[in-house]
Amino acid sequence: MPTPIIFFHYGNPQYLKYSLKQARYFNPDSPIYLLGDKKNNRYPFVIHVSSDKYRAKAQAFIDRYKHRSSNNESYELNCFLRWFYIKAFCEENGIESFIYLDSDVLLFQDVSKLVPLFNNCNIANTCDDTGMPAFTYFKDQKVLNDFCEYLLHAYTDSKLVNELDALYQPFIDDGQMGGICDMTLFHFYFRDHPAGTLKIDMVGDDIAVDSNINRQDGYEVEDGIKKIYWKDKLPYAKNLKSGRMIRFATLHYQGTAKNAMRQHYMAGGYQLAKFLETLDLKGKLKRTKKAIKRSFKKSV
Repeated sequence: MPTPIIFFHYGNPQYLKYSLKQARYFNPDSPIYLLGDKKNNRYPFVIHVSSDKYRAKAQAFIDRYKHRSSNNESYELNCFLRWFYIKAFCEENGIESFIYLDSDVLLFQDVSKLVPLFNNCNIANTCDDTGMPAFTYFKDQKVLNDFCEYLLHAYTDSKLVNELDALYQPFIDDGQMGGICDMTLFHFYFRDHPAGTLKIDMVGDDIAVDSNINRQDGYEVEDGIKKIYWKDKLPYAKNLKSGRMIRFATLHYQGTAKNAMRQHYMAGGYQLAKFLETLDLKGKLKRTKKAIKRSFKKSV
């Protein structure tokens, strides 16, 4: 049975269309859902769902959330809320096992063929000690509910609250960027539930799931990202220790690496969009407008 794929995103950045259509290209039979907003309700090949309809289901966490990050509070809170929204959505639609993908991930694999490789664990994702949950497998609604309960517990239980405060204190003392986010709580959850969780990079003898293309992770690097070799529209990277070429089921374009998504996109179409984005006309116009505003303010 095809495995559902779920995305969560607000807004409609240039790269979102590539992520969504690529997932559809490699998973023609899977239901693909985008929990989003009005701005991104424009892709007929996925099922769009307004995520705001589930906000009331997350109110208990919203009421207890304490911001501990240099990132924008609304952004960081939404990263937590997505799991509560996805939980409510899955309960409403009777969805059990599924794959969650970040909106800056390109998929190069039928996910239903990956699921059997997770050895019946409850949660499997790319969130290692320094990674992020760009690819997350949930076995069923029960474990998704358990994880959401753990998130709430982390903001109410004094021991965990103190642990999060202590973890954040160096960011305050040193003025560092970053802080506490949902990735932090994935690390904690995996630490406290070792029997039912799996941190993945290799999911077979010759196939990997990418946590972050900006990280070396033991592979050959070029221009600051993993060096990708292509064969039959599929990405490979050279493992430096073994010398073997490893195929990647996903690539995660975190941060400025998003600019490479249109180059690695293999699902067809969007030729004009790719050309215009390469020219960066919108970006140039935006920067020109800002420069004019700055110049006007100085002259006043």
